[in-house]
Parts: sequence; structure tokens; C-alpha cells
Amino acid sequence: MATTTTPRTASSTVPGPGTADGPGTDVVVRLLDLADDAELAAAHAARQASCLHERPWAKTWSVREMAVQLRSENTVERAEPYVALVDGHLAGFALLWFPLLDNTQFTWAEVDVDPAWRGRGVGSALADRIAERTREEGRRTVLVEVNVPDDQREDHGYVRFAQRHGYSYANTEVRRILDLPLDPARLSALAAEAATHHEGYRIESFVGGLPEELRESYCACWNQLAVDAPTGEIEFEEEALSPETYAEELGRLERQGRTMVHTVAIAPQAVVVGYNDLVVSADDPEEVMQWGTLVRREHRGHRLGLAVKVRGLQELARFAPQAKRIQTCNAEQNAHMVGVNVELGFRKVEVLMSYQRHLDD
Repeated sequence: MATTTTPRTASSTVPGPGTADGPGTDVVVRLLDLADDAELAAAHAARQASCLHERPWAKTWSVREMAVQLRSENTVERAEPYVALVDGHLAGFALLWFPLLDNTQFTWAEVDVDPAWRGRGVGSALADRIAERTREEGRRTVLVEVNVPDDQREDHGYVRFAQRHGYSYANTEVRRILDLPLDPARLSALAAEAATHHEGYRIESFVGGLPEELRESYCACWNQLAVDAPTGEIEFEEEALSPETYAEELGRLERQGRTMVHTVAIAPQAVVVGYNDLVVSADDPEEVMQWGTLVRREHRGHRLGLAVKVRGLQELARFAPQAKRIQTCNAEQNAHMVGVNVELGFRKVEVLMSYQRHLDD
């Protein structure tokens, strides 16, 4: 039982403009000046406008979260942020991620164009730069995701933009939202029912970070997510998170004002065999992200997926009572995890469609 997430350090991705590129616009694409607070704020504003366009539920970075993410040393992924300027105005933003420890044949990309500046070639200029940089680094495949209404999978502007730039469909996840608070009595009843199936396991939550003795087995679970969760036409290899890079990520989250709520299933051998991660932002405390859930194959069939999710919700109510919603994404063919989410009350708001471009085609 597994659910996928976007890359560990990324936020929601919305490639490209929704209209055709206009002729004759002079677009300048260059790296974002990370030392320039004003330019970073302008890039954030363009990204924010793009992500929120016709998507009131979109969860985005705060300026602080974006600044820390892009300015931090990162041994797991390298980020290259680009801006697109039209007549000196920052009209678009692109972010290209280079995994450094695993899946190094890929880059992850997002392209965001301020809706007020769409139709001028901004998205195409950024998309071309992303492909160029991926080739320069010797990588073969660019991965992007588009968030679209469920009934516009075939003809939404974002889908047409991706196809026009050489991307092919790879997978579909469904974004769901759980409205909070939940009835404590119902959560207790669900936890009690699940417990009858997993005698000998412990379900525990930790706010801010896991104890040292659990980190290695947690990382082993995390690393399985990319290969266990359904990913359609994309062929991932196991990830390489370690206790050292996990600690690095915790430090970055702290500087961003984010807090991780880990809930883990611990086997009788005192190792983590399942987990659920929720992330609470001090800059947007009402909107919580669920980053990932997995139960190792050999420990499935004990309702551990439901158990860690319910226990996480109970801990979230204690730690962050101001939270109003949780967002999650699951591959639509992931029947077990979808079933758990539906049982908990998650409602569908859109689909997140993965596309890939093979540059040697």
C-alpha cells in the first residue's frame, strides 16, 4: 500500500500557459538572482498567480519557504530556478530539479506563467530552456505534472501545452481534500477496528522528527515509495534517503517554518514497516499536506495503512487544531490507498497528470 508524492522538496507543479503562444514577443530567460530579495518575491508572485489560477484549493509555498528551499545547500536534489522577463516584467518562473543520489536520468520541472502574461511565448521559452539544460547535463527525461479538472483530462490548455512541447502522458493521480476537524469518536472507532488486525505492531506519532533508532528503517520505507506506488509509464528506481539526508531535510523544514508529523507502524522487531507523513506550515497553518504513506509489502494485510493515517489525524488535531484541510494525491489505480482515503472522508477536487519528455526521441 503506497501513495506517491511530488519530489521531496517540490510544491505543486503547473506547467505552461493555458493559451497558445503569441507571436513576436521578446522573452528573456535567465537564472533567478537568489541574492535579490525583490526578484525572488516577484518570482514567487508569478508562481502564486499561476498555481492559484482557477484552483482555489492549491497549496503553494510562502515566500519564506521558497527562499529557504532555493537558497539551501542540498545533497539530495539540486534546483535551478529560472525567470522569464517580458519588457523587464517578471512574467514567468520555472524550476528544474536534478536528483543527485538516485534516478539521475531524470529532471523534474515546473513552469509557471502569470495568467496576465500568458499567450506571449513565456511558457514556451521556459520549456525550451528546461529541455536544453536537461540535455546539457546528460539526462534523458524531463518529468512534469499538470493539475486539471477531472473532466478536462484530454483537452485542458495545460495538457495541450505539454503535448505541443513533446511530452507524452505517463500517469494520473487524483487530488483529494479532507475537511477538518473530524469526529474524535469516529477516529477512535476506526483505530480500534484496525488494531484488531495488527496485534504485535505499535502505532506511534512523532512531531518534528523521528528518534534516532527509527530513522534508518524509516528511510528504507521511504525509499520503497517510488518503486511500490503505481507510476504508470514512468520507471523509477528506489530512492536513496539516509539518516544523514533525512536530518538535512529536517533542518531545512525547520528553517521554512514547517513541522513534520510522522506516524509510523513499528513491527515487533522494533523497525518501521509503515509510515504516514503530514506537514504543517507556520505560514499557512490551516492547509496541511500529506506527503506520503507506505506499508512494506511483507507487512500488508494488517490494516496498518488505515492505522497510521488515523493516528496521524489524531496527532494533528492535538498539535495543530487550527488545521482546516489536508491535501493528498494517489494514483487512481491504487485501489487500496484510495479506499482508505475515501473511508476517511477525502473528496476529489482535481487530477494531477504526469507527463514525460524523452529527449533522445
